[in-house]
Amino acid sequence: MTTLIAYYDKDVLKNIVSPLTLHPDKVVFLYDSGIQDMTVFRSLETCFRRHIPYVTLEKYPVDVSSMEKIYRKTVQIIRENENCALELTGGSELMVIAGFRAGMETGAKLLHTDLVHSCITDLWTDETVAKTATLSLEDFVDARGACFIGESHRPPEEKRFEAIWKMARYLFRHLDAWKHTCNYLQTVAARYLPHELYMDSKEQIYMKSGRPTYPDLEILREFQRLGFLKNLVTDGKRVRFTFCTLEDRQYCTGYGVWLELYVYIAAKQSGVFDDVKLGTMIDWNAYDGVVVAGNEIDVILMEQSLPVFISCKLRSADTAALNELLIAKKRVGGWFSKGVMVTFSREKTESSGTYKRAQELGLELLDASDILAEDFAERLVRAIREHDLVSLKWKKV
Repeated sequence: MTTLIAYYDKDVLKNIVSPLTLHPDKVVFLYDSGIQDMTVFRSLETCFRRHIPYVTLEKYPVDVSSMEKIYRKTVQIIRENENCALELTGGSELMVIAGFRAGMETGAKLLHTDLVHSCITDLWTDETVAKTATLSLEDFVDARGACFIGESHRPPEEKRFEAIWKMARYLFRHLDAWKHTCNYLQTVAARYLPHELYMDSKEQIYMKSGRPTYPDLEILREFQRLGFLKNLVTDGKRVRFTFCTLEDRQYCTGYGVWLELYVYIAAKQSGVFDDVKLGTMIDWNAYDGVVVAGNEIDVILMEQSLPVFISCKLRSADTAALNELLIAKKRVGGWFSKGVMVTFSREKTESSGTYKRAQELGLELLDASDILAEDFAERLVRAIREHDLVSLKWKKV
């Protein structure tokens, strides 16, 4: 039986990478006795059993302020188990020191996981033991004690990517007209049942606020040309048309959804990312018996086993939006995750206060100059891949 001993860390990645790479028969965690919520270990077990069905997980509390007590407990566990390896990546500084001392005394194999360079090293020989396993978003969510509870938008089929891409770029170039057209479509659709596709309305109507609104007919014609609605009839007084599908109705009545779809398609078609998800909703506590959706995350993807969180704003971003993105990425991925803000503004071009704040928080920001560029997909890939976690280590984030 192989046993992997590790020190529990608040950073999820440090707890899961070595077990999911090495597939031991048993994983033993030593943790701070101040931790009261034991569901953290239930979450880890759920994560491990997805890949190692036979694994056993044990846990022991220690006084993290006493190196001697940590050392003694570590030695005891090493001697009570066979074929042990001690992982020195997570935990406090005193835990790492105590673990090294225990390894020196017992001759146990000492391992360290380089999470940025994706390898596990034998500290005695400085040789690479293994390249770290490829992780999925489900691994992170399981280990965090959360769960996916649905999507705010159904991801489009690949055959529709081109039409959505063209429609999005058209709307981005006519954003003012899209604002009042979207208001019109939302108001009209609200008068019909959620499953109805046929719409018939006066060309000029009034919203609940009493303000008049009307559609830009060129936008409606573009929707028809690209296959989002059909049978469009306008006579100067009334507008009649039929949405092609329920998804089309949702897209055509969602002002900001087009930027989310645009980013999603760019990430999918790049071919370099895994687990690209759209409009993901997460219940941050899967074990409390209550299904509560946290903040929706516009686009999530995996880049070399690190989660990337993308927030899309078809308007200017602000500090509140940056903080929301920062919290979401820290809750799942901790320090070993990336955040990107895509905002239809001139924040980066003008080097605004919001752009500088994003840099301070370790977030990438793409603005309208990137969104409207022909090579947007390449810019998105570059922003994610060049996001340097090593340099962020010394930033005030």
